[in-house]
Amino acid sequence: MHYVSLLRKLRNENGLTQQQIADYLHIDRSTYAYYESGRTKINIDILVRLAHFFQISLAMLIGEEFPNATVFGNSIEESSVADAVLIDYSISCFSQLAWEEKKLVILYRSGNSVQREKLLVQANELTKETKP
Repeated sequence: MHYVSLLRKLRNENGLTQQQIADYLHIDRSTYAYYESGRTKINIDILVRLAHFFQISLAMLIGEEFPNATVFGNSIEESSVADAVLIDYSISCFSQLAWEEKKLVILYRSGNSVQREKLLVQANELTKETKP
């Protein structure tokens, strides 16, 4: 299960706790801890949400490989290298955010479309108030 070590790595590199990710997924922290330890397999819905949360492909999260296949004219190896670079870049960008910024990202990603829109509207209103 490729995602076991990757989830822990992504979480640690982004300075997140198991509880924060569990809250995003609306599950108990112990359930998430079981995912990270490999004691419990993750269902596809949770895998998709985790891939979205960390901004990586589902294929990357589960370590899927396609021998002798091509993607848009590139070999999978070339594609995997590009994915790895994008993942490192995403991790780097997120990990450089201040905790308050990370919390905003987590709140945004954990909301439904209506909640996300409300958050954006409130953020826009707050930033208008600070402009001269």
